[in-house]
Amino acid sequence: MFNEDYYLEVIESFGYNPLKFNKINFTLPGIDISEMSNLWLCSYNIDENFNPRSKTLFTTGIGLSGVPHLGTISQITRAIKLCKNNDVQIVLGDVDAYTGRKTSWESTELLKTKYEKFIKNMGFDGIIRGQSTPDSNVYVTHSKICKYFSHEIAEQSEEDLHELYVSNGKVEKDMTFNREYSLSLMCADFIDPLINKNYDEVVVFLGLDEHKYVQAANKVLTALSDEFPQVKGKSIKAMYSPLISGFNGFPKMSKSFPKSSINIEDSTESITQKILNDNYKFNDNSTVTIQLMKSIGNYKEIEKFIQVMETQPNEWVKEKEKFIDILLEIRENWYNE
Repeated sequence: MFNEDYYLEVIESFGYNPLKFNKINFTLPGIDISEMSNLWLCSYNIDENFNPRSKTLFTTGIGLSGVPHLGTISQITRAIKLCKNNDVQIVLGDVDAYTGRKTSWESTELLKTKYEKFIKNMGFDGIIRGQSTPDSNVYVTHSKICKYFSHEIAEQSEEDLHELYVSNGKVEKDMTFNREYSLSLMCADFIDPLINKNYDEVVVFLGLDEHKYVQAANKVLTALSDEFPQVKGKSIKAMYSPLISGFNGFPKMSKSFPKSSINIEDSTESITQKILNDNYKFNDNSTVTIQLMKSIGNYKEIEKFIQVMETQPNEWVKEKEKFIDILLEIRENWYNE
């Protein structure tokens, strides 16, 4: 389960120190300070507020192994908030889905078109690109970094749910060429803006379970810098969000496990029942619904909902019903052309 113990274990296991992996004690342009703890858990390589004279790109990636679930939508929500005052990029991982997730090329291309429309309908006006975009310089960057991307780096980059995906037949257990290609291309997605787009800083925002991707990109970037001086002294920064737990005992919502999540094509009845019947309390007294409210619902005083849930059950049902209406409005963006 992705809980406080898991978060502390990751920090300790990887030797992150308070200056490199700290509680968020800075602000991001355009993000209200009261929203910071709802949207992000911790940061990597960010010690203070960003220099306003630096050219900074915030970037994230979305897998295309299935239609969006609410965990994915929470990342889109973060991107929308950031893009009001920053350069923000969303990379649609069509190549990653094809090479690393056993998804057909035709389905990934159809999903890429649907995702792009959906993200724009949600209100995002930043950069959206697929990994397979033909006019991108990323493939040249990918060629450059492959000289420095090793099998060892790939093996050390597995996300923390790898064993769960393996046990359910979603990915291969051992590191294959397909998945090594996918991981190295992801590193190129992170590094390319520093080489070809004249950005001074790149900030990746992901769920904490994916933190090893940034570690891999920084190892490659360091090795690359001797040959390409424009990136010397630079490193990839990161903002990590807490994971939204999955329904039915899954550790997090995942496209690979439909029962774990509410996805954008679920019926009104299915969405309603999952939210209304969500009464399992985690160690911090939250529920999946409360986690979703923090990430998607623009609620700033989330603690009051825990109190309402515990002491005013009828009022809590009313709050859930209001939140269901928000989710149904979001769903309409998937079907609008």
